Amino acid sequence: MSWRGGRFWPVSEYSQDDVVVLDAVTAVRKRPGMYLGDTGVRGLSRLVDFLLHAAMAEDRGGHLQQLHLSLGEDGSLELLEDGQPLPPESLPDILTEMRPGGRPGTVAPPYASLRAEAVCVFALSEQYELEAWEDARRWHLKGQAGVIHEHPTPEPLQGTRLPGPRGTRIKLTPDLTLFEPGITFDARRLHLRCRELAGLRPGLRIHFRSARLEEWIQYPRGLADLVDELTLYTLPRMATPLVVEARWEDFRVRCALQWTAGEDCQVWSFVNTVRTRRGGSHVQGVLDALGAAMARLRRHKKPWPRERFLPGLTLIVAMDSPAYHCEWWYSQQFLFRTEWGLRDGVASVLTPVLVEALRNINGHPGQSTR
Repeated sequence: MSWRGGRFWPVSEYSQDDVVVLDAVTAVRKRPGMYLGDTGVRGLSRLVDFLLHAAMAEDRGGHLQQLHLSLGEDGSLELLEDGQPLPPESLPDILTEMRPGGRPGTVAPPYASLRAEAVCVFALSEQYELEAWEDARRWHLKGQAGVIHEHPTPEPLQGTRLPGPRGTRIKLTPDLTLFEPGITFDARRLHLRCRELAGLRPGLRIHFRSARLEEWIQYPRGLADLVDELTLYTLPRMATPLVVEARWEDFRVRCALQWTAGEDCQVWSFVNTVRTRRGGSHVQGVLDALGAAMARLRRHKKPWPRERFLPGLTLIVAMDSPAYHCEWWYSQQFLFRTEWGLRDGVASVLTPVLVEALRNINGHPGQSTR
């Protein structure tokens, strides 16, 4: 017996023999909600987010040009993209092993940023099939419930018709026994996600297809086109959205903004390709820069309080960051972590850029009344 909290408690014998080390696939299947946030519609949609994140990671290298996402009436999902395919010799390891890495001073395993997402998708699929091709070779991989049944073996492309010189096709059916009963993919949520990604990557063409909707999505001007879409049914005060960009250390921040005649304010923020619905230090830095820029334009000594420029503002902030600054949390809200100083750093480099950009534009709150 041991004394705790004002009473005696029985002592149970606990040793290293009671510790069970699970492999990555088993751990994900045993606690899917811990990796997806929940096992409802949102968690099911997170599987698609993981696939899209992997495809967009290729786009950061300049390879991805087209992406097709199809939702089948049988509950299946198919993704076709023309980015750089994962090598066949690495696929089994990537789909079954979570390995940390990628921080400064450490040696990261190949494709470290994709491993956790790939394991989750593979482990939570009732059936999973991957086909990839490049350099006159193609390879297949098939699996079920996290178990690989057909390992990828490269073979020549002889007589095979494929959409392009390289690409990857993934088809999967989620294991609905691990999710809440009766749920399916939320087509509206995934369609919005495709629009977000198209805005983040100017020129990327995304084809979305479901039982009720089929559309090609492309935003040549990137974030500016996305802001135009968000303010479509309002009265814009500026002729076109303002787009600015600045760098601080190894971060890049891009902003697109527009003021409308209404009073509502909407702020969308992203880190890499992931929507950060709770904002972050990068968003606070952009808002600080806006307040300081408005004050400089009006020759005021102190930055403007936010209530003077937030009404009617539509703002999109996109931060590109090294992977080791980012992490997934239990709720699957994408968290952004970095050293102290991100907010002030973003504000300091962005303020002069905003001042110069807004100086000759009409329609914003800091416009001179002379």
